[in-house]
Amino acid sequence: MVNIIYIFLFGCIGSRIAISMIAKYIDINHLPFMAIFTSMISLGFLRGFILNSPKIGRFGNVVWWQNYRIVHSINFGIFSILAVNKNPHAWIILFADAMLGLMFFTKKYLF
Repeated sequence: MVNIIYIFLFGCIGSRIAISMIAKYIDINHLPFMAIFTSMISLGFLRGFILNSPKIGRFGNVVWWQNYRIVHSINFGIFSILAVNKNPHAWIILFADAMLGLMFFTKKYLF
């Protein structure tokens, strides 16, 4: 259990915060290029939600976050739209999504 917490915090949440910080500090003219990457992530979450697949997560656990995939898909999609439009505050959506992920995980494993 402890390993899952560390892997989640440093792997999943760490990478999501890193992506949001890249979006915050990247040159505004390069922000639309991030939209390509985040659109693929958004579509991946949407695909997973619709197909309810995969049922085993990256860390080998049963997927408990199935219903949250749609939330992440929408957030990454909103970021992508804002990024294409060079909105300097678009990064906040990704940071908020990372915090939501942390909240969902905390609710699942600590409460």
